[in-house]
Amino acid sequence: MFEKLQKKAENVLILFDLTKMYKKVPRSFDHAKRVQDRRVRRLVKKAYQIPFYKERFDAAGVRPEEIRTGNDLTRLPVLTKDELREWMNRERQNPRYKDWVVDTTSGSTGKPLSILFSPREKAFMKANWLRVMMLCGYNPFTGKTMSRINAHDEKAGGRDSFIQRFGILRHYYVDQYAPEEQVIDEINRYQPDWLYMNKTELMRLVLYANKTGKKIFHPRLYDPISEKVDENNRKLFKKILGDGIVDSYGSAETGACLLRRPGDDRYIIHYDEFVVNVLDEKGQLASEGSLVITPLYKTDLPLINYAIGDKANCVEEDGVRYITQVQGRMNDYFYYENGEVTSFFEVTPVIAHCSDILQIRFIEETFEKIHVQIVRDEKAVMSREEIEEYISTNLNKIFKKPFEFEFEWMNSIPPDKNGKLRMIVALVDHD
Repeated sequence: MFEKLQKKAENVLILFDLTKMYKKVPRSFDHAKRVQDRRVRRLVKKAYQIPFYKERFDAAGVRPEEIRTGNDLTRLPVLTKDELREWMNRERQNPRYKDWVVDTTSGSTGKPLSILFSPREKAFMKANWLRVMMLCGYNPFTGKTMSRINAHDEKAGGRDSFIQRFGILRHYYVDQYAPEEQVIDEINRYQPDWLYMNKTELMRLVLYANKTGKKIFHPRLYDPISEKVDENNRKLFKKILGDGIVDSYGSAETGACLLRRPGDDRYIIHYDEFVVNVLDEKGQLASEGSLVITPLYKTDLPLINYAIGDKANCVEEDGVRYITQVQGRMNDYFYYENGEVTSFFEVTPVIAHCSDILQIRFIEETFEKIHVQIVRDEKAVMSREEIEEYISTNLNKIFKKPFEFEFEWMNSIPPDKNGKLRMIVALVDHD
């Protein structure tokens, strides 16, 4: 009923939400955890009124009043992408959601997912992004932000609004698909305080600068979004763009729930508005396992125990959980004829321990042959032949059977159609 009014009042709602969030990393998370528990109880109470969730609660034999904390959510089943996709497809047909926002994921796993947000929830997600900036010490109201063009922006640049002419909320959109030289020139001209775009898009610029020696302005803070940044990537980003790298983790479905600030070696959880649990194969809390996210602000059509598809490691100190590593799923596996697989995580150490490799993608063409697209640092210690021998020898020690490798040396690896770069592409029939 109020969705049209909420859309018109989005900026007011964003500012209102921002006032309720912590905008500095607290010395103690006690208050944030109390807020989390209170919002968990509110969420499950509302969720139980929704047929989809009532069925899930009842099947698990759990009553809403039995869920008191974020850890208690482990008593409920995990929500998979396929389950969410099917549910959202049904709900989209309901006329009551005609004024809601429909977001669609990039489909990096091959199946795009559309998800419904009330305008109120969407306003919160935008406020949460401003909070991420402020937790890093950036003032989004007085600083200059630069980002890629997204689906909601018509073109690069854009005329400043009335308020931006006074130096408030300045934002410039750069065409990430323009030639590298042109994009870098735009960054150097605008000199943003905060720069963000997809990791693959930013990596394209960094590789170009590393090869040609062209200098790129060092933003105070920059965030390669939407894709996992491994340690080799991190080293190259810092070499070309400086030390201000931010790692904000989340998804189109959940919003940003984890943050690793420059200089930090682990991620903090936004406890006031998210529950982030790490579960083992039995669905129990663990130090290593699947990352399961519950956005507490999303109460209209909730996402409870959403399995985002990534793995993570965590530690707890004084009752506070920190994520020490996010093992981005990289979208695929190496497959064998007997149905077994090898994950990207198993081969990651081989890549990470060779700093001469700047980019790499594996294309499994048959059960016997892997095509390797690879970018080598021009100042590399190892020759191409030595790197080929290093990769093929060490990976075949890990694989469950030896593969034949075919190498394609490139200046940069083009992203997939969705703008991201899968590290493993399996062309074999593995269903």
